[in-house]
Amino acid sequence: SECVPLIPETGEIDSVRLVANILAGLIIGIRQALSAIVSATLVFTGSHHVALSEMFPFGISMMWYSTLVGSAFYCVFGRLQYNTNATQEVCAILYGAMAQRAAVQLRDTPERIPATVLALIMTSTVLTGLCSVLLGKLGVGSLMLRFPAPVTSGFLGTIGFFLVRTALQVSSGVEFQYFYPVSFQAFCSVESLAPVTCLLLMVGLMRYGPAQLMRLFPDNKLVKMLGGLSCQLLPPLLFYLVIWVCHISMDTLSRENWTYPAQGGHDFMSLWTSYSLRDADWGLVVSSLPSMLSLVLISVLCTMTGVIGIIGPDGDPSPLEVLDFDAELTTVGWAAILLGLTNGVVTFHRLGSSVQLRMDGGTHRIGVLTSSLFVGAFFFSNLPLGHYIPKWFLGGLFMGSGISFLEGSFLSYRSLPPLGRSFLGVPLPSPQYWVTVTCILVAAASSPFQGIGVGVLLSIIIFLWESAQSSPVASMSDGSRTVSRTMRPVWELRTLRREGDRTVLLYLQGHIFFGSGQQLASSLVEAVEGLEESCDGPGGHVEYCILSFAKVPSIDASAAGQLQSAVKRIARHGCKVLCCRMNHAVFDALSAAKIVQSPDGDLRRVLGITSDMESSEDNNEEPEDASPASADTPSMHVTLHGQWRRQKSFRLLTSGDHDAFDQMTDALDFSGDLILGKFCYGKGSGVAPVATEPYMSAYRSACVTGRRLSDDAFEQMNLLPP
Repeated sequence: SECVPLIPETGEIDSVRLVANILAGLIIGIRQALSAIVSATLVFTGSHHVALSEMFPFGISMMWYSTLVGSAFYCVFGRLQYNTNATQEVCAILYGAMAQRAAVQLRDTPERIPATVLALIMTSTVLTGLCSVLLGKLGVGSLMLRFPAPVTSGFLGTIGFFLVRTALQVSSGVEFQYFYPVSFQAFCSVESLAPVTCLLLMVGLMRYGPAQLMRLFPDNKLVKMLGGLSCQLLPPLLFYLVIWVCHISMDTLSRENWTYPAQGGHDFMSLWTSYSLRDADWGLVVSSLPSMLSLVLISVLCTMTGVIGIIGPDGDPSPLEVLDFDAELTTVGWAAILLGLTNGVVTFHRLGSSVQLRMDGGTHRIGVLTSSLFVGAFFFSNLPLGHYIPKWFLGGLFMGSGISFLEGSFLSYRSLPPLGRSFLGVPLPSPQYWVTVTCILVAAASSPFQGIGVGVLLSIIIFLWESAQSSPVASMSDGSRTVSRTMRPVWELRTLRREGDRTVLLYLQGHIFFGSGQQLASSLVEAVEGLEESCDGPGGHVEYCILSFAKVPSIDASAAGQLQSAVKRIARHGCKVLCCRMNHAVFDALSAAKIVQSPDGDLRRVLGITSDMESSEDNNEEPEDASPASADTPSMHVTLHGQWRRQKSFRLLTSGDHDAFDQMTDALDFSGDLILGKFCYGKGSGVAPVATEPYMSAYRSACVTGRRLSDDAFEQMNLLPP
């Protein structure tokens, strides 16, 4: 069941796992309720404008409502039963930037600021939802399957970095810039280091406590399921015990910055009654539409990368089933539209919370529903949750997930092939590993979106570099070792064995672009000119070079131009290039570069090409001696004559000067027949013919003209008595 955990043997509810799901949901509910307060802080308290700061209680209600609806909506309609949708700090930063810009432009009419800010949030949320649904319907989500793995790892590391920085910032009360606090003096004060110390002790207990419990109680199922949760709940319980013993009030803790002020949201109905959209400056909203595109991009990208980071075999009812990324994007889009129309903000896959929920045992929808209802309780009751939960506890939840993400990213080199070089005896990791590190560093110094962009750019550069280093030629052979499927007599096979190395075969592979195209051109010239001296007899050079494009999906214009130059160069040595096994894209590229100008009829039919080049080779004239000599009656003659016309499939490949064929065997037949005509039958070459017997010449004549072999020649050829 996706809703509640069941015992496989009996089908009954597994009470231990059910309790684990509920407790995990409560922990994530606390985390998301406090995260909503952080998001409201980022949106409404980052400015000195009083009208905007006064919206903070309204903002808390807005964030709680969005988390409640977002998680519940995905719990009902989503695919991953352990995923939670909630407000995101990165989106809150963008909302805050739009709100501050509106407050600056409306400073002369401050009474319009709240309604305009609400209109900006609603419009951008609905726009994000519409774009997500549209992109999901267009199938853009499936493209994430091709997203470079190092960039995804870098994104997870970026999220981890921001979680760790947020944890230190929330716990210490000191603002951070990049990697460090703005004021080291304030951060190193006792008031700041005391909660940070509690934070670090909690993180250490969360990371190492469950393993120690499992070592002490290896066979206890309850410890296995609830050990991680107990290590998370023990620090705040000890904290409450200490402040109770010391008679420290919550107001004192709030004044000392250990907790948030006793300020909850407004009455839940005030979310829809506090401000009227009629008071908004809609001209300002319309002019802000371009700036909303960054929210759309961040939402779509974070949704897709979040899905990649969350999916796994644990808790997934069908782990072998390919996840529909388009459906995930569409589901998040519809939720955003619903929230935007009801005074909410964008919610999408909460990566840290979802992973933590699954790690704590929340593998079913009951855990997600519990977290949603927990946040909903604060939305409807307006309890000041932040006043009773220490900030370092929220920071500990953030840092625990953040360290896991950073650890996975910085240790990802273990799953990548080494570079093959070492520095001071230490093996260097793969270049792809540095893509992950660069993503994290750039995102930390600028923004997650720029970090992902740099990572994608580096992945493309590494791909082009590695592709240029790999050879586009998979293997090479020659006509003395490779023959066509056409059955030939022994004297022709002997000639092909001796003279077949005048034909060179190159089997190509991979996408051929400007980097590998130059390497292909060099390989082609080297294959022809390098083997020139090894050929014996008149001519003394390679006469035909067959290129097989069976494993080449595409070739770009630059590579085709480089290949054209190589073809012209080897043509001066008397070598003709024959292409075969091309798809339509490769054929079009080679045709545009004038490498292929006379395709074979079979190739034209396979690719559906119609032109004025349709030769008469498919309409061969009927052989004069088509009817057997033993036909006794006119009716028998007509019948056999009709059967011959229906069954004959002979078509002489050398009847045209072709340079492209459908199959490799056709290209080999074409070059082989020309080589045999010169070196076996001495046709116009000044070479003494090998085939001196009359029946050999008769066989060749029958093959050239398409006529039937005479009885005498057939008997001599097969050593039959006359």
